[in-house]
This record gives sequence, C-alpha cells and structure tokens, in this order.
Amino acid sequence: MLQIDEENGLVRIRAGGKLQGSDYDDFAPRFERIAARETGKVSMLIELASDFAGWDFGGLWRDIEFDVRHRDSFGRVAVVGDSKWEEWGTKLFNSLFRAEMKFFPPSRRESAEGWARTGGSAT
Repeated sequence: MLQIDEENGLVRIRAGGKLQGSDYDDFAPRFERIAARETGKVSMLIELASDFAGWDFGGLWRDIEFDVRHRDSFGRVAVVGDSKWEEWGTKLFNSLFRAEMKFFPPSRRESAEGWARTGGSAT
C-alpha cells in the first residue's frame, strides 16, 4: 500500500504492507505530473510503516524501472523507518541511485523532512 501526498514540491509517501506492481500504477503518473510542473528536482520523504514488508517481485521490478526512467527528476530522498534492514536497504539503494538518499529513525522525522527539502526545487 502506498499513500501519496505532495506539498510545495515535496512528495510524501507512506508505504505499508508488501508493495506490488499495482502500487506503482497510481504512483508513477502522479510523480510524473509533479516532476513536469516543478522547476527543479522533486524531493521525497518516504515513511515506512511498521508493517512494511518490502516488495513482491513485480513491485521491485517496477520500482527499479521507475527509478531508472526518472533518475534525473529526483532531489533528495529521506527514508524514515524503524528497522535495521530498512536502514541497510537505504544505504544499498543510495549507492545505486543517482539521487542522494538518507535514512532517519521515526524520532527524527522532522529532520528528515528538512533534509529532503534542502535538495529539491526552490518553490
């Protein structure tokens, strides 16, 4: 499950459960509309719910395809989660991803949002 919200160029995503390919059917066009109207790169705050269980194969494949196709559109990506594997995954994706990614524990959510906003558009 993905919940998506946007405010002044910052995309907020709340991910829960196991993400599937169909979760990206809603997300991709929304992100593309935001990226098309922003003058700079689009920054994101991704909050991983306590029940977040990663992706099924279709979801993972769509995520990778999306990331490659839109790699020049991403500003900073702050990931907020509460498990070590989520922190490890963020570090792994950061090394493979053109955008700067950083992991934050839930207690530092406000810091995560501030950090993400400093790497996005000026709006």
